[in-house]
Amino acid sequence: MLCYKNPGEHNSSNLRNIALCIMAVCIVVSMAGCASSSTLKTPKLMLNDHQLAGKIWDVQQQAYIDQDMLVARILDSDYLLLGERHDNPVHHQHQSWAIKQLANNGKQASVAFEMIDKEQGVRLAKQKVTSAEQLINELNVSKTGWDYEHRYKTLFAEVIAAGYSIDSANLNRKQLMDIVMQGEGKLPEAYQRLLDATPLSAEQLKDSQTEISQSHCGMLDDKTSSKMVLGQRLRDAIMADSLINSQQPVKVLIAGAGHVRNDRAVPLYLNSNLQDQVKDTSILSIGMIEVDADETDPAAYAEPWGSKSLPFDIVWFTPQVDREDMCKQLKAHFRKKSD
Repeated sequence: MLCYKNPGEHNSSNLRNIALCIMAVCIVVSMAGCASSSTLKTPKLMLNDHQLAGKIWDVQQQAYIDQDMLVARILDSDYLLLGERHDNPVHHQHQSWAIKQLANNGKQASVAFEMIDKEQGVRLAKQKVTSAEQLINELNVSKTGWDYEHRYKTLFAEVIAAGYSIDSANLNRKQLMDIVMQGEGKLPEAYQRLLDATPLSAEQLKDSQTEISQSHCGMLDDKTSSKMVLGQRLRDAIMADSLINSQQPVKVLIAGAGHVRNDRAVPLYLNSNLQDQVKDTSILSIGMIEVDADETDPAAYAEPWGSKSLPFDIVWFTPQVDREDMCKQLKAHFRKKSD
């Protein structure tokens, strides 16, 4: 991918172009995982013995619940949003467990993946997928950057064993990059309608931009981070739209945790589009969050999310992946692209 016109020029305009290029890749591979230990086939886990590791926190009730109580919540949901850190294998194990609970209790469901784009979805719709190996081979026809084999094979197998349909919930890299680079004023009409149906307040937009800036170590200028907000909003809207279009009684989403937060992501877009339905719709957002060595109070984990309270219905605390420092990696990426 060409990120700059002249490798000998290191001016601010070129750096912005580099930032936009990195931004496009990170939007596809996720802000949480873009500069993580993506090359590790079996990530090393840390803080397995942390006080919160394995605990399940009900945000509204401000209380711990056990797995049986969580199963009851899952079975009562029409929309089940499972938010992950993409390189954490424990998160994928928990997602597989949730799918199994639905299947064991006779629930019919569809499962939409952030990791599968619309182009891949069109190909999948033309065939009957009977194994995780077949699915991965088909997905790998497109060069997406997702490590399906080492991260999602077990989860794919669980979904296929349950007999659930697999849906796409993303745009491919080129589509997303083109849209974000052009700006909101040139959005395709269908995508503009999705965003118009759920406008964000000035405060929500500012909070989103702050989160993106912080997640990229303060290295992005306002113009770049603003474009990334557009990309994030568009992906949230497309994910919600993919779920709404499913004909199954239960709609499951597998996505980065930032996409399932209640205050400004997929649940917000779902609620705005489902408010005219006759029956009440139950949306359950489960954020899987890695523990911090210095924090044992669940409420303290809201701060990194830029929120007064955790922006999920349920938080499932997990061990942490031992990964390289994200800011160090991102700065090295900038230096490499500007050399």
